Amino acid sequence: MDIDQRGDQLWLELPPVNQQAPRRLLVFLHASGSSPEGFAPVAIAWQLKFPGAVAILMQGLRRFAQGCDWFDASAADGLALDRIGSARDRVLQRIGQVQQALDISPDRTVLVGHAQGATLALEMARSAPAPAGIIVSYSGRLARPVREGDTFGATVHLIHGEFDSAVPSIHSSQAFRGMKAVGADVSLDIVGDEGHSIGQDLVNVGTTRVMQTLFRGRSPKPRRTLH
Repeated sequence: MDIDQRGDQLWLELPPVNQQAPRRLLVFLHASGSSPEGFAPVAIAWQLKFPGAVAILMQGLRRFAQGCDWFDASAADGLALDRIGSARDRVLQRIGQVQQALDISPDRTVLVGHAQGATLALEMARSAPAPAGIIVSYSGRLARPVREGDTFGATVHLIHGEFDSAVPSIHSSQAFRGMKAVGADVSLDIVGDEGHSIGQDLVNVGTTRVMQTLFRGRSPKPRRTLH
């Protein structure tokens, strides 16, 4: 756990499950109204698939009695974009601090966001350079439409429950079409019978997509022939 000068938690850190496994950094951004502790079961499920990874669960920037969020989503469009941009910059700084302290580069970092945390993560995908080589968006929506000339500095995996009533899956479908149109490295999975929460099936989809990206283009090891 990292604490700022006012005594507020900045993030919760979970050590690797297996120190001998490949070293990576998993950064998690929870949904509005949640907390690092509330998102810990998802992070632990991811660590079981990447046992050598340090998991960092970031604390939302705005604290309430029932949880945290990252930005005020009730503001008018222009003001909301300013607030999202400010939140993005602050979280980018935190991620950079973690990467420097752990000596783990962005290309070995996976950023996972849920709902409002996914919106923030998708904004970070537009950063140059991006803070992670791979960004996973669960139930996310873009803060602003993709425009001609936009660039995305990370591989993005969009994952959405088919029956998500809080953030309908059309938002991920629209993001996918826009990102594809500008040449982004992006995938889309609309998962049947799933809603807004992240259960084991959605964890499996996300971790599988990340593994496919990590091992893409690698040649299989030759089989040994016994004589």
